[in-house]
Amino acid sequence: MIWNEVNYIMNNYWRGVIMTLIAAVCWGIMSPIAKVLANAGVSLMSVMAFRAFFVVFTLGPYIYFKKGSDVFKLDRNMLYFYLISGILSVVFTGGGFLMSLNYLSVAEALIIHYTFPLVTLLGSLYITHEKPSLLQVVSGFLIVAGVYLGMVGGEKTFSGISIPGLMWGSLGVIGMSGQALVARRVCKGQKTDQLTLLFFAHLFGGIIIVAGKSPIAGWGDTTNLNLLLFGLMAFQSLCGSLLAYGFFYTALKYVPAATASLLCTLEIVVAVGLTSLLLAQSPSMQEVLGCGVIIVAIIFAAASPSELE
Repeated sequence: MIWNEVNYIMNNYWRGVIMTLIAAVCWGIMSPIAKVLANAGVSLMSVMAFRAFFVVFTLGPYIYFKKGSDVFKLDRNMLYFYLISGILSVVFTGGGFLMSLNYLSVAEALIIHYTFPLVTLLGSLYITHEKPSLLQVVSGFLIVAGVYLGMVGGEKTFSGISIPGLMWGSLGVIGMSGQALVARRVCKGQKTDQLTLLFFAHLFGGIIIVAGKSPIAGWGDTTNLNLLLFGLMAFQSLCGSLLAYGFFYTALKYVPAATASLLCTLEIVVAVGLTSLLLAQSPSMQEVLGCGVIIVAIIFAAASPSELE
């Protein structure tokens, strides 16, 4: 009986690991597409709004016919949870990182952003009450080192760093860590429907982005869209929002937030590989070395579960 229970727990754990890695691959696909859209003059905030409502209008009818109208009647606690999830995942994570690029170099922004696994490790002690393993702590520092090696390669950086850039980057870190910790805590404490979470998080996040961008920047950039760019934006929304967050939120039922955050850094390895493939050029030795360090860190994180529940 005990052996069967251990097998069940381990099977669930590795199911969560695989789901998280799939989410990371989906997120890795986003970066090359985002560069194409940005170079075409389309604001990435517009892309984020599109992604949010793509999920809403794709998932909404399915949820309605599958679960009925009662699923849209929220009590106060769940309303707050979905609102916080939307702010953290859609607004803070995406908006914070993109806005940091207005003030920082890409290398500086990436190094700040990929400190989020370390923040999640620390937050796990107090929010989800899950103690990370020593190997996971080592993994977190290896990821930062891998990003530094791959993206900076020893070049001088953080010289006279912009304070607004640092603040926006920190907002993105809070978003990435916060969404994992909050979702994990709720998933552990009560039965949560991941599709409903996905729907409402993107609904509230999309509304906030539209409400903020409309008076500040407007939507003139959308005139640069053509059929090809619209297709790329839809594909990015499918992979980067609907599939990635669907797998990510489901994975948090099975793995601790710290583990999920560490595994999500596979995203940068996928992004480097796809960018090199699309540009038909081999990655530099620095990028290969950095990605190698990150892969080692991911193996450490996956092989050392901090808490199997």
